[in-house]
Amino acid sequence: MKNFKGKFNFIVVLFIAVSVLFACGKLKETVQNEVKKEETKQETTKKEETKQEEITKKEVTKSAEGRLYFCEQYKNGEEIGVSESFTPGWLTVMVDLRPSGRTLGTGKVELLISKIKNAAGDEISEKIIGTLPYDVQADWDYTYFTDKTKLKFSSPGTYKVVCQKTDGTPIVRGEVEIVPR
Repeated sequence: MKNFKGKFNFIVVLFIAVSVLFACGKLKETVQNEVKKEETKQETTKKEETKQEEITKKEVTKSAEGRLYFCEQYKNGEEIGVSESFTPGWLTVMVDLRPSGRTLGTGKVELLISKIKNAAGDEISEKIIGTLPYDVQADWDYTYFTDKTKLKFSSPGTYKVVCQKTDGTPIVRGEVEIVPR
């Protein structure tokens, strides 16, 4: 009986040791998978941040070489009601590249409109409102965009407008604040 008890204890201890080794192996595997997931997540975030920085650098560089601004309307060669702040409604987008000596350099452009701040002035995740295509002359260094069906800023907040080539290359950008009536 004593011999049987010793063998039984040995088997129990052996079973516990194997179980512990097996559990440790599974734990190690789980930890390695979690580490790999976190590394992949960090790489993706880093790539997205780098891409956004490149876009921002392009926009800032191009914007410094020209001006995109807003007015109530362009009539008889005059900009009426130029401002950085408006109440909700239709606006005219002005593009002036003359100081830089550059031209649009393309026959087709787009106005990419996005909301970047809410009515309280708090930054929000950029929300694309729309992309409006326009035909222009490549040699123009000054132009305006008026569209009573599409260039309406309906709700208070801050909007970013980028005049860009159809391939997404920014030409010039500007911001406008829409305040409540």
